[in-house]
Amino acid sequence: MISQDNLLKDGKLHIFLLGSGGPINNEKRVTSSIALIANGEFVLFDVGPGTYRNADLMRLPVTQLSAIFLTHFHSDHIGDLGEANMMSWASGRSKPIEVYGPEGVEKVVDGFKMAYEFDTGYRIAHHGKEIVPPEAGIPISKTIIIQNSSDRELCYNRNEVKIFAFQVDHTPVNPALGYRIEYKGLSVILTGDTIKTENLVKHSNNADILLSEAISFELLNNLVAAVKKINPRTAKILTDIQSYHMNPISAAKLAKEAKVKKLVFIHITPPLQTKNLENIYLKGVTDEFDGEVILGEDRMEISLEPN
Repeated sequence: MISQDNLLKDGKLHIFLLGSGGPINNEKRVTSSIALIANGEFVLFDVGPGTYRNADLMRLPVTQLSAIFLTHFHSDHIGDLGEANMMSWASGRSKPIEVYGPEGVEKVVDGFKMAYEFDTGYRIAHHGKEIVPPEAGIPISKTIIIQNSSDRELCYNRNEVKIFAFQVDHTPVNPALGYRIEYKGLSVILTGDTIKTENLVKHSNNADILLSEAISFELLNNLVAAVKKINPRTAKILTDIQSYHMNPISAAKLAKEAKVKKLVFIHITPPLQTKNLENIYLKGVTDEFDGEVILGEDRMEISLEPN
């Protein structure tokens, strides 16, 4: 297997959608994860179940993975944290991964460390410390604290790659974060899971790419009507989740107000198995936002060249 190590050295900003879907299982999209590679830096944003497999299948340079940034601790955003750490280490990573996230990240990381403790020990005993350095297999938690709720916090600054965290509104999930990545005049926003807020508009301002979550209330409500009598529990959950997510129209309004260049939909919910469902999901988006709109797909790559 040949790793795409060249991505680390070509000077471009590379974005890979390892997981572009939501938590409803389907064959087209797995859950949330974005990979970013630029100037020797390789980081992940969220690691939902099944997403590390896509990083491996795409031959991304996982041995150079240095950090993982979590937006919040819903299972569809953290489920592959253990696999990302374990398998990149087994593949040859020689330094520990730093795992950044809101308050509580230490507890999450410690839980995965405990769950993988036996496996870590087995591999060291079997292959030897020179092949799998023990210290590299233990992730390091890094808590991000936003001192002022309207500000953004610089939490990563290496090789001209700067990553800022800011607060988003995913109540009752609190705190929850979005991220702004800056590299040689380029900027990329990852909204995390959130409703549209003025703070989100502020931190998305003039971005080259807005990676925005969005769920279709119209499609979800069709599902609610279909299952309400036979499965009221599922109907309630599908109704409840609409209160702490954006829909595609809200995301388009965000993109317009923030004057971003390109809007890329991620965390796509519910599954869009046909072209007709995709059209319903995107209905009205271009009426609000006249920039480029992309419906994210797993293993999609977007590359930007600095000016």
